[in-house]
Amino acid sequence: MYINLKKILLIVLFSFGFSWVSKAQIVLKTDFTDATNAKQIMPYHLNVYNRITPINGVNPTNNKNAKFCIVRPLGGIAKKGVADISKDSYKWDAKSKKFYTDFSLLKKQLDGILSKGQAIHQIVLDNPSWAFQRNSKGKLVGDSLKVATYGNAEPPRDYKAWGNYLKKVMQFLVTTYGEDKIQNIQFNIGREIGTPTHWSGTKEQFFKFYKTSVNAIHTIFPKAKVGTHFLWGSSKKAWGTDFVKWAKTNKAHYDFVGVSYYPFYQQASRTNFNQVYAKDFAVIKDIPEWNPKAKLEMHEYSLIKKLSKAGNAFEKAPDAHQNSFMLGLMKMFYQNNMQNVFQWGNGSSYAPASKLLLAMQGNTYFKSTKQGKSKTAANYIDAIFAKDTLKNQYNILVYNYSSNPKAVNKETLKISATLNVAPKTKLKYRVATYNKKENKVSWSKWKETITKGDSKNKSTLVFNKDLAVFSFLKYEVDISFKTK
Repeated sequence: MYINLKKILLIVLFSFGFSWVSKAQIVLKTDFTDATNAKQIMPYHLNVYNRITPINGVNPTNNKNAKFCIVRPLGGIAKKGVADISKDSYKWDAKSKKFYTDFSLLKKQLDGILSKGQAIHQIVLDNPSWAFQRNSKGKLVGDSLKVATYGNAEPPRDYKAWGNYLKKVMQFLVTTYGEDKIQNIQFNIGREIGTPTHWSGTKEQFFKFYKTSVNAIHTIFPKAKVGTHFLWGSSKKAWGTDFVKWAKTNKAHYDFVGVSYYPFYQQASRTNFNQVYAKDFAVIKDIPEWNPKAKLEMHEYSLIKKLSKAGNAFEKAPDAHQNSFMLGLMKMFYQNNMQNVFQWGNGSSYAPASKLLLAMQGNTYFKSTKQGKSKTAANYIDAIFAKDTLKNQYNILVYNYSSNPKAVNKETLKISATLNVAPKTKLKYRVATYNKKENKVSWSKWKETITKGDSKNKSTLVFNKDLAVFSFLKYEVDISFKTK
């Protein structure tokens, strides 16, 4: 009898333990019936691609709406550590002892994009031509050019000459392409300012350089969209916060601020999006001095595995990491009204996630909550909840990322959404799942489910799912199929 009771007790305890383990330890939910949860209309943030001095055109992408950011179009380029003056648009003629402009290569870069019906999102006014290392009399200080990693990082010796030059640049652009086209292009003054290899001057010198540049651009074309680009907020060389405060005090105009973000895929402090936003972006955008009419963009991004010693080349993280991380990055964008990730390459490594995000363009983003803890502290799990009014559809995009690149565990999730339908309403849904090995998404057939609740006009839809690390899934719920 004692033995039988012991066995029964063990069975009960085992059953209770199994039932407890099978329950979700993370609950992701939103209430679609609560209007206060409805936030922004979701844009697609992955249309912009960086291209460095694209004299021979740009590499094609599979994105028909691709826009390009032209980097270093004015010259100031180095080749194998030697100044390449042939690419400059501002030059010094030793014979006549005069400075002159030559915009033929600038035009070739723009025409290589515009002639194909493609769009230019931004022109970067960085790396001043090598002639700007000379003073107003043409004398080269120190009798030699100072060459940095990316070319000319020196502030212009003559700011007045720089301002006059930018006026000529803008006049050339407006005359050649027309005001309507130029109005759709933004102009970025500098790139990753704070990095000595991009700007060797002081912070105060750059602020003066920026104001000189803005004034020159707006003298010719007052409607021009102008801004600049800094390192992430937690960087030792972060000047973004100081710039925003300086601009407020000195009434300096800016339409956008760009920020770089190169997280190492195995660092928890660089991959936890709540921490990242607070330390790297909120310190710029969410301060009282921020211009509410401006936008915060991510002008350089890649999830990296290794960085070269020189800091100018990197190895990307694996595709599965790229995809799950990109979804978390986009949730950070939607939550905090950030805009546009400027991509290197063509974004093919995270194309599966990108396609699902593109399908949600125009949806209404809904605020959601997360309860519970992941099985390991390194895991970061969350979801993007959205409503597609045109299709009468709800979309839920769930992802699981870890700062442990070798993680293999799963997380047990409960995904809950409150809808404007009566309890026991039958709805149809389908699920997209991610295949890590093939780096692609496959869809299930449409299935039926039933909502739950005791309210008259609203009910809850629940999905229980185990989600592997470095993966994601998407639920599409079509309420046009509802039956009772």
